[in-house]
Amino acid sequence: MTAMPEETTRTEEAIANVSALRWPSLQNVSDEVIREETLTVMTGGAGNYALLCAPTDLEALAIGFAFSEGLLDDPIGKARVTIERGGLWNSVARLEMPEADDARGTARNMIVSSSCGLCGAVAGKVLSGPEVGDRLRVNAAGIFKTASAMRKRQEIFARTGGAHAAAIFDADYEIASFAEDLGRHNALDKAVGKLLLAGRSPQGMGVILSGRISLELVLKAARAGLEVLAAVSAPTSLALAAAEARNLTVCGFVRENRLTVYTHARRVRDLSPDANREGRIPDAS
Repeated sequence: MTAMPEETTRTEEAIANVSALRWPSLQNVSDEVIREETLTVMTGGAGNYALLCAPTDLEALAIGFAFSEGLLDDPIGKARVTIERGGLWNSVARLEMPEADDARGTARNMIVSSSCGLCGAVAGKVLSGPEVGDRLRVNAAGIFKTASAMRKRQEIFARTGGAHAAAIFDADYEIASFAEDLGRHNALDKAVGKLLLAGRSPQGMGVILSGRISLELVLKAARAGLEVLAAVSAPTSLALAAAEARNLTVCGFVRENRLTVYTHARRVRDLSPDANREGRIPDAS
């Protein structure tokens, strides 16, 4: 496994300068937009996948994607990834992984769009699968603290308005891994991939997302062993059904001093009726 550099994200690589006409001033302006490029993940026996993504943290994206799609069972120390920059539009990630030889019967070749993260899943199995662990406990103040820390790191979003983010945090609410991408599922794959490249497991941690919680994000979080999935926006019904089945705690509408807990609320401690009536938010501990 290649080691993760101290800082793998190069913000400028994710930003393009374009000309635009601004209304109502009708001024010609230079604007910044997020780059959308293709990364072809080549896995040998498990097929090839063309991911539409922002061209940052490509090693992490390739490893995280292969892991969340079930192509790689134990990525720490077993898989190697080589990135080949392919000019303006396309780069290639070549994965060498033992599991690929065992997956030839299910190999697929497909394009995974920036808004789709379920292309490799089998529809009949989305509500089945192993449950996540049960050792993480959090409280509202800690979730708010982590969400605020994530927002401060969202440099690509601040400059373009076109990026989603994922921040994986530990039991002390410290951000262990952070990533941005134009796709929500790519951001999560990158954040998971960064941990795996560093030789760390995301099991028993939580994650904050910048957008809505849909089914594929629940499946990816559960696959990684994350126990709490929180987001600034809403969950979908199928996402909640999968989270309930996988023993995953889902918190939506994490904004300033409020949130909504949808599944497995036991992990969110100190949110007693008395504390809520008094308007108190427990300390982040």
